[in-house]
Amino acid sequence: MDRNYYSILGISPSATTQEVKAAYKRLAVKYHPDKNQGNVLAEEMFKQVNTAYQTLSDTNKRARYDLRLQYQRERQRVLRHQQAFDPRYYQTRKPAGVSERYYRPIKRDNYRFSRKDWYITVAFVAGLLTFSLLLKVVMDYVTGEDKYKTALTYIEDGKYSSAHRLLSDAIHFMPDNADAYEARAMIELDIYENYSAALDDLNKAVKLKAKPSAQIYFMRGRSYQQMEQYQQAEKDLTQAIMLNKNLWSAYLARGEVRLFFLGKYEEAISDLSVYLKNSKRSNKDWLTALTFRGFGYSKLKDFYAAELDYRTVYKLDKQNGRVLYLLGRNEVEQLKSDSACTHFYQAYQLGYSAALFEMRMNCEQTLLR
Repeated sequence: MDRNYYSILGISPSATTQEVKAAYKRLAVKYHPDKNQGNVLAEEMFKQVNTAYQTLSDTNKRARYDLRLQYQRERQRVLRHQQAFDPRYYQTRKPAGVSERYYRPIKRDNYRFSRKDWYITVAFVAGLLTFSLLLKVVMDYVTGEDKYKTALTYIEDGKYSSAHRLLSDAIHFMPDNADAYEARAMIELDIYENYSAALDDLNKAVKLKAKPSAQIYFMRGRSYQQMEQYQQAEKDLTQAIMLNKNLWSAYLARGEVRLFFLGKYEEAISDLSVYLKNSKRSNKDWLTALTFRGFGYSKLKDFYAAELDYRTVYKLDKQNGRVLYLLGRNEVEQLKSDSACTHFYQAYQLGYSAALFEMRMNCEQTLLR
């Protein structure tokens, strides 16, 4: 027999019927013609697997096949034994002639390297060095890519310290991997709050990418904001919005910078309104944006619009002492001292300590009455 059905299925001769069946299913799926269209080798293997299974899955056929295998092994053993004692396999060379029975001096020339030999040697060494360098580059890339992909899975699982370490290793092996810098910057910005380190990584990502993404500029803008570089923060956030007009969180961040640090109240209100229109109502950031917009309206002396925003926030969040404080400040500007003092008192009761100062400044006469 010219083949072994057990080796075709990848099982031992003592395999159980269940093991035979499992091996057949695995190989049939692997070499099935539907999955290997046009692959002649896979088609041939599929046929061999089927033939092997038809024999080994049948108890009687398998028994006869095992007997044939045993007979074949015994026959091969006998042949090897016969060959071991066959004189035809122990032939010796003819006796040496007279000329071979005397030592003859071997003529040796003083050999020197020619120019061609030097060229060959230098080319060989250069090729060896080049191969070593290419091998190192390939291995560094493979190692760095593996560490980068593993780090991404750690980020998804919330294992930020391990992910940060792996990203640093990946950058060591692949210093031109802009995505690794971006991923590490995200951890430094949002988890570690190491804004200078985040800014360094984002600057490298911008430099390495031919077309930096809106997300990179958005993160760099937030880093600049935390480092009190507000002009640059506004510039990067604007660039992020230009690249992705649906990046609503960038509108919120730019509105905050313009409102509190650049004094651009009308532009800030516009940014915050865009965010409020396109974001999920009543979540934490939505309420923050609405509070900011109310503050912007109050800065423009539009107290009615400011009050509407403040009251909407309070309606959705009854434990928000800050918005009660801002509502009171808005009413002080309108000379509504009674309602202002009521809101200052409520804010103080909710733990907003700044309201106490406003009560002392504006509410002594009201309390006396």
